[in-house]
Amino acid sequence: MTSGTELTGAVIDTPFGRLPLVASPEQMAPIYGKSGRAVRYDCESGVIPTLNRASGSGSWHRIPVAKALDAVGVPYTITTSEAVSNGGAGK
Repeated sequence: MTSGTELTGAVIDTPFGRLPLVASPEQMAPIYGKSGRAVRYDCESGVIPTLNRASGSGSWHRIPVAKALDAVGVPYTITTSEAVSNGGAGK
């Protein structure tokens, strides 16, 4: 990191792999043990809480990953993108 005020991104490491902070239904499917389509239907029906959808055509459901992992009891760690770009150094 070059300065104390530099912003960095983050990812979430789970037993299922690395996920962004906000994921699509297809990315969350392995965690729920369902297909991406089934997770999408659960989002539409309100079973899986989502963030507001973006405007425009083709917008997808946005699932806050940490909140979803807490709800199903999956352990995770949040890693900054700097540590990820350095091959995991600093973990």
